[in-house]
Parts: sequence; C-alpha cells; structure tokens
Amino acid sequence: MLDRLFPHQQNVARYLPAISHGYAKVAADPRWSCEGLPGTMLDYLRAGGIFRYPATLASAGQVMTESGGLSSASTMITERDPRSSFVVADSGGFQIQQGTLGPWRYQQTVLQSLRWQEAHGDYVMALDFPTGGINTGEMDKHIHRLTHVDGEDLAAMNAANGLGIAFNACMRQTQINTEIMLQHRQPGTRLLVVLQGTSEPESRVWYEAHKGYIADAEGIAFAGTSNTSVRLMLHRLIDMRDDGLLAKIKHIHVLGTGTFESGCVLTTIQRCIRASINPELQITFDTATPFQEANERYRLGAFYCIDNVSIPFEYVRPSGAAKSEYGHHNELSFPINDWCHAQAEDERNRVVFDKLGSYQAMQGRPTAYAAISVIGKTLALNDVAVVRREKDDPDPLNFVIKPTGNTALLMCVHNVDAYTRAMEQVLDRWTKKDREVRNNFPPQLLLIRTLIEMVFAPNHAIGLTDELAELPDMHFDGPLAEVPSPRKGTIPYNAHAFIEEHKARLDCYVKQRA
Repeated sequence: MLDRLFPHQQNVARYLPAISHGYAKVAADPRWSCEGLPGTMLDYLRAGGIFRYPATLASAGQVMTESGGLSSASTMITERDPRSSFVVADSGGFQIQQGTLGPWRYQQTVLQSLRWQEAHGDYVMALDFPTGGINTGEMDKHIHRLTHVDGEDLAAMNAANGLGIAFNACMRQTQINTEIMLQHRQPGTRLLVVLQGTSEPESRVWYEAHKGYIADAEGIAFAGTSNTSVRLMLHRLIDMRDDGLLAKIKHIHVLGTGTFESGCVLTTIQRCIRASINPELQITFDTATPFQEANERYRLGAFYCIDNVSIPFEYVRPSGAAKSEYGHHNELSFPINDWCHAQAEDERNRVVFDKLGSYQAMQGRPTAYAAISVIGKTLALNDVAVVRREKDDPDPLNFVIKPTGNTALLMCVHNVDAYTRAMEQVLDRWTKKDREVRNNFPPQLLLIRTLIEMVFAPNHAIGLTDELAELPDMHFDGPLAEVPSPRKGTIPYNAHAFIEEHKARLDCYVKQRA
C-alpha cells in the first residue's frame, strides 16, 4: 500500500500529514464541489482522487464536543477504507487539558476519546496531559482536582523528583488515563503510550513512570521536546532497548514534527533499530504545517532545496511577488506550478546585501526545486485565491490575496501534495547507495546521522558493555574532521554519556518546527 509512495519502504519512516477537521469534513462530502470539482476528489486517502497519499494523522480533539458527545459529520476519516489507508489517531489530550472540549468527566472523557480512536485509527494514542500546557495556567484546576478530590499526593511525587507540582500533575493524570485505556480497550486495539518531557530529567522520570505501560502496549509516541530533540529521543530509545522494550514494540509515532531534517533523522533511527534490534519497527511522524500555511497564512508551497547548505521548504503568499497595481493580475493567471517554477528562479537570482558586499543567495548551490502538485498543472493562482483590498486603505497597491472558504481547500491540496512529493525526494536521496548523493546534505545533519549510527552500532546492541577496543572498523558518512569518537578510558562504553557529550550537535534542530 505505502510501497507505491516509498518504494524503499523497508528503510524509510512513513510521513503522515495531520489532517484538519474542517478540510476533512468537506473533502469527504460528495455533495460538496468547488468549481465543479467533486469533494471526494480532494480526499487523498481515497483511490481515484486528485492525488493519492494513503496515510494521515487525525485527532479525536477535532470531533469531541463540549456537551460530551462526538460530531456525527462524515469526513474522509470516517468514510475511509481501512484496507487501503493508514491512520494514526491522536487523543485530543491538549484540547481536553485546556478545557476547550468541555468540563473534565473523568473516565467518561477518556473512554470517549478511546472509542473514537478505535473506530477510526489503526493505532490509538493514550490520552496525555502535555507538559506544554503547564505555562497556560490551565493545569491549576487539574492540580486542585487531583489533590483535593482524587486524593493524589502530588507533593510527595514532587519531593521525590523535584520537577514541580504541575509536571507531576500532568504525568499522574496521563498515567491514570493510560491505565484506563489499557484496561478498557477493545480486543485488537493497538495503543501508543505517550512520552513527554522538556528536559532530560523530565523525560527520564516520565519514561520510568510509564515503562510498565509500554510493556503492555504496542508502541510509543514522542511528544513535548522529545519530538525535536534527537538527544532526548536517543536517551529514551537506549533505555527501552536496555529494558527489552524496543525489541517488542511495533510502532513509534513522533508528534508534530515534519521538517525534512526530522524525516532524515527518523529514517536513520528506524534503519539502525531495524538492522540490530527490531526488524519490524515502523516510525511515523506528522505535521499540520501545509494546512496551517494555507488556512492561516494564505501561503502556497513554492520551492525547496536539497544540498549541503540547507534543506528548507518555502511557502510564499501569492501577493508577495506582485510588483504593481496591475502586475498581480497577470501573475495570478499563471498555473500554480508555473508560478512555483518562477519562485524557484527568483530565489536563484535573489541578491543578498551584507557588510561583505552583494552576492546571489544561491551562489554555488543548485537551483531550488519548484514545489509542484497535481492541481498546480491546470489551476491558476486566481482559482485558489482572490484579491482583497485592505479595508479603508486608499492606496491601491495595498491589497492582500487570500483564499475563500472553498478555495482554501485547494490551497491545502496543493501544499500537502507538493510537500509529500518533496519529502519523498529528500528521503530517497538520504538513503541512496551513492555516497555523493546521500552525503549532499548539511554537515550538521550528516553528523547527527553519524552519531545515531554509532549509538546503535551492532556490537553494542546488547547493553553497551563491550570495550571500545573491540569496535570493528566503521565507515561513517559524516564529515571526517568532525566525526567524534568515544574517549579512551571510558570503558565500558556508556551510551547515555556519549549522547550527553554531543548534546549541542544532537539538539541543533530542537527549535525547528514544521
């Protein structure tokens, strides 16, 4: 099923766009049309649509209501064929924690999320209370409830780990929810235990509190800072390996990170684990950015780069390139793909001015690739966006180009199609046998690949107790001048110490999101 998208599926992690409920609802409704286009044609999980991508992430938080019920709307998720599509279901824990889905109803809320996920997902996710919600202040009411109503001793937990009352409240509530879901899940339900944490102490304590659940589940999901911190992720994977859990689980999902860099990193992790520990493990990851760029920022995927300087995917507003009051009209008549090619060419010719003078931004680099899509072959910019004058602004040059309620769906379709095509190309190059091709990536990313391969070196797969002198000759792809090596005298080899030693290198993409 997914081999058509990634022919080298044995080595590459799946990439899942995160569907937005509004788009999902309209895209699956056969009564809806946009300029005569049937709504089902926008459903990329369905064979025969505009383009085919058979995997996605869908959140229960998009369908749960404040009254405690579930939306009954037909969507591309509810109408999918489970035999030819793959869905990781998210619990909606953040929305529930924040109270946007109504009051906390204890087990009823947990089971409500579980039942929807079971009905529509191939994997379901434990209902976590993310540590990211601590700073919003919404945890205060849950701390009060856990302490004064449920009788949880959060003070004792905090005294033991020193990580704060709010952190321990998030962790304890997630434990309770996970226990309920493991106890009440239907036969055949495959559950992912969620691992949170914004620092190594938090991540380690959270894992220790949940590793018993992982033993009873089918996989895990990385959230919090772990989804972008390669360092934290490696720490937990090494813990799971040494605890015998990594060889048992079937699936790892990484929430909310879909950059090219994360795709490369997770692909390397998957290949290493499959080679020496668990040949059946599948890693997936998701991003909502293609939808957010269309719906919130009115931007289309325009171009991307793959070289040894950077691997960005750039979104551009159609109005961003207009030069005059009348010039934008001609440009808006361009087919989207032609416009993307023009944006890529503009990037190649873009001149940068700094204290050293002026030079082309892409000097010495290959030309950027246009972010093309199926609908971009025929649809023009003015099919997906319209000119809107800024209200009460007499200047005729001050206009914005935004999608309408319907055409925003088409912007989403272009962005998802273009981004998945680009991700496939990036990962294909990242795993090429040709060294020149697979090493044409930024040095810091190649170095991360080297570090991951060293951490999971096969002769250290059983607990990292072999002496360094027993290491076989290993040929890594990273920049040779920077390839690190464990220092003499650190015997037996300690994976956690090695990971912390290279903290800065492994965390160089922590703040990046897509």
